Amino acid sequence: GAGAFVANTKPDILLLDICIPDRDGIQVLEDVLLVRPEQKVIMLTTSDADNDVYMALNLGAKGYLLKDRDATEITTAIDRVMNGGKYVPEAVMELFRKRQMTPGLTPREQEVLENLKDGLTNEAIAAELGVTRDAVKLHLKNIFNKLDVNDRVSAVREAVVRGFIR
Repeated sequence: GAGAFVANTKPDILLLDICIPDRDGIQVLEDVLLVRPEQKVIMLTTSDADNDVYMALNLGAKGYLLKDRDATEITTAIDRVMNGGKYVPEAVMELFRKRQMTPGLTPREQEVLENLKDGLTNEAIAAELGVTRDAVKLHLKNIFNKLDVNDRVSAVREAVVRGFIR
């Protein structure tokens, strides 16, 4: 995988996308930094989901750029990271701060959301996860509160926009 590739090639810098076919770029980042913690990584992606920004920077990415930036800004980011710094534009930092102030979803809440996304009823989600229907209702109540929404469709939409589920 990516971790072994980076361990063998030892690139000066790695530009990594979050949206990789059949992979999660956040997971790839984690794999790479597990094998080579000193690896300098800049996320270069279309994802402006606050959870993606938060996860990438928390895991150790040194930069986070959206793909719509011009070549000059990308070059500036690479130079800054190569010289030991970080590069995170203010708009991206705002997303990071927003996510820091928002309570995260628990792994179980994410599982409930994934099942919601697939259109499952509370009963079907309960059966799928091996919990009671009341437990699913409680998870949904917590999800609605955390995402500041009032219904299932809005919860799924907000969770996708913010990068909690794909």
